[in-house]
Amino acid sequence: MHYLNDSWVTTEKATISVFDLSVIRGFGIFDFLRTYHKKPFKLSEHIDRLFNSAKQLGITVPKTKSQIEKIVLEGITKNSYRECIARIVVTGGVSPDGISKNENSTFAVLFTEATDYPKSYYTQGVKIISREFERSFPHAKSLNYLTAVNVLSEAKKENAIEVLYLDRNRHILEGTTSNFFAVVGGKLITPKEGILRGITRAVVIELARKLKIPVIESDLLYSQIELFDEAFITASNKEVMPVVRIDGKKVGSGEVGTISRRLISEYRKEVVKL
Repeated sequence: MHYLNDSWVTTEKATISVFDLSVIRGFGIFDFLRTYHKKPFKLSEHIDRLFNSAKQLGITVPKTKSQIEKIVLEGITKNSYRECIARIVVTGGVSPDGISKNENSTFAVLFTEATDYPKSYYTQGVKIISREFERSFPHAKSLNYLTAVNVLSEAKKENAIEVLYLDRNRHILEGTTSNFFAVVGGKLITPKEGILRGITRAVVIELARKLKIPVIESDLLYSQIELFDEAFITASNKEVMPVVRIDGKKVGSGEVGTISRRLISEYRKEVVKL
């Protein structure tokens, strides 16, 4: 079951107009979270970010925060998944002229089953590739994933699981669906500007500080990869996923590092608390 505008509907009936701005212009926002033990992780923070994205793009969210919380919790109960992914979506609505925003936004919460990545991704690490791309509204989680869809297809051909975006000056930004961290000399460094500030990213920064691992939010250059002792990406569905190769370049020893392993462990302890 899914929630669309003001009703619960089946997958077959979860449809919107072809004249909706999300369809004809790719205009809209969303947020994405998962459950652990059938409880949503960081629900409040995800909804806050949804409203921030709406503010960035001038989209009206037709529900209050408490209403959205209630819908998500009810949807988790209505669906019989072992664990659940909830996507909260708000579009520009049906446009009168095909480009103007409509204050009557389309609102949906879509529920699907959560699946886990192979354990080997966390014990042996993964490969990612890079491409130059700067998002127009980096602080908004928009529906515009045109570049992401294309470059992830390229990544799959190279047996990579993510694509790292670089700006025009070859600064590392973020992944298509993740944030990026590097470990250099025992310090955790993560890009600060030109990125979507992930909820998982914030959790990892907090955990690192509790572990007395210095955290620096600063520019990272692609040319500095050879200096990285470790690297990992973070996302709601990926958690803390260690990266051992970027574009064929070995990161550190080419194996999952100590700090990455500690943060993987601490993150999983955090979700067990739910």
